[in-house]
Amino acid sequence: MPSARTVHILQQDEFDRVLKWLDPDSEQAGLTYEKIRWRLVAILAARGCSCPEELADETIDRVARRVIDIQDSYVGDKATYFLGVLNNVHHEYLKRPMMPRPPEPDDDVEAKERVHICLEKCLNKLSTNSRRMIEQYYAEDKRAKIDLRKRIAAELGIGLSTLRLRALRIREKLQTCIEQCLVSEARP
Repeated sequence: MPSARTVHILQQDEFDRVLKWLDPDSEQAGLTYEKIRWRLVAILAARGCSCPEELADETIDRVARRVIDIQDSYVGDKATYFLGVLNNVHHEYLKRPMMPRPPEPDDDVEAKERVHICLEKCLNKLSTNSRRMIEQYYAEDKRAKIDLRKRIAAELGIGLSTLRLRALRIREKLQTCIEQCLVSEARP
């Protein structure tokens, strides 16, 4: 039986180091980061990965852990380094056992109710802070959503990119939990 993977949570200083490595100008670094992340997600989605955002974040986490070692010596396009790490992450993903996908719910009310019940169960499994953050994160639309997310980030004392990563990870956990819940409820 393979050993359990340890989860590395990207620390703010590691994330800041990646941004500084990408560009000394913080505004330009943020734009470069978003462009690289979008490219990673697009490549993974094109390769048929079921969780491209999660794998892109894993790639970024790994690069963040290595930046301290390579920042002074790395020469060339930094996006290319991310792509090299992405290939390793993708190969590992291909070796993972695939979870069975839950049956596609019909557009009927009962199916929607089952999803809602599973969502509520999964939200209850989150820590109080995680649940409050994810509920606030998706509470608004359009311009109000942007303002709300800026306010949440300020309250938590983190940047918008870090907030987005945290929300993405929580959403991935919820999605996995909901899928497992639906599968278990579908069994007779």
